[in-house]
Amino acid sequence: MRNRLLGVLAAAAALTLLVPERTSEAQSQVVVNFGTMAPDGTPWSDQLKSIKSRVEKESAGRVKFKLFLGGSLGAEVEMMQDVVRGERLQGGGFSTGAIGEALDVPVLLLPELPYLFSNTKQADAVLDGVLTKPVTDALATKGITFYAWAENGWRNMGTKGGPAATLEDVKKYKMRSQESPVHLDMWKALGVQAVPKPTTEVLPALNTGIVDGYDNSPLFSLAGGLVQPITHYTLTQHIYQPAAVVYSKKFIDGVPADLKPLLLKDSAGEAARGRTAVRALEKELLDTIRGMGKTVVTPTAEQKAAFQKATLPVHKAFLAKNPALAPLYKAAKDTIAKHP
Repeated sequence: MRNRLLGVLAAAAALTLLVPERTSEAQSQVVVNFGTMAPDGTPWSDQLKSIKSRVEKESAGRVKFKLFLGGSLGAEVEMMQDVVRGERLQGGGFSTGAIGEALDVPVLLLPELPYLFSNTKQADAVLDGVLTKPVTDALATKGITFYAWAENGWRNMGTKGGPAATLEDVKKYKMRSQESPVHLDMWKALGVQAVPKPTTEVLPALNTGIVDGYDNSPLFSLAGGLVQPITHYTLTQHIYQPAAVVYSKKFIDGVPADLKPLLLKDSAGEAARGRTAVRALEKELLDTIRGMGKTVVTPTAEQKAAFQKATLPVHKAFLAKNPALAPLYKAAKDTIAKHP
């Protein structure tokens, strides 16, 4: 009897050696820390939450997203550098200007040339049909995997004490500038004293008088509290600013093969959903700005044309610094011509 019992125990022990050890959920789970300047309750944060929900569901919980909204982990340039390392952050949603500046990727500055686009059809056609592959390739060399376009929108000018509808108007103000050579060159071309500051410092700079104005989209202006200190919001629409959802290439390369497609699924559809959500709010946002007692100013066609003419040298300077991008710039202009 004793020998028989020992035999059963030995057989059971041998069998357990053949059964793979169960890993805990924590060990098998892929964690994605996502950073962004997008405040909670905006279409941008909603889009990231949608991505989180979809991937977590389709991966049956094997992928877990943690969203860090509203710049809680720092300014965009700082977060982008974290994404490259893939340690503190594995991805996020950022403006193209910030990505281009943080990683020295000039092709990402091309769509932000002032007055390159006059409508969103032009912007969409250039981003989707001309720039997606060059941007994807360029970011890969910097340790970033491009996923999908997103949208900040048309940048307009918010100012204290008066409008910014004419060239003479705007020269009166010290304007906060995004830390991008294209943006800084634009202000210089307009004869404006520009103060480069990260997004997290714009509101304090407005409140303390370090700057008299800024430029950004209606959505970010409201979400970031930037409308409160200003008196006028002028619809100059001088820059259409895309954004992008990206991952650390180091992270993506290490993700199990069956999970990687879930993280990169339907990039074109994701871009379309993001654009639609932001654009649908435009009229409501401007009405909200008016409701706060701010004057919303629409420049005349002649006034906008004067801005466009004054900033044309920014295009020439950009191409002089980046001659390899001349064919892409021409392709963009040819595409724009098809969507008047």
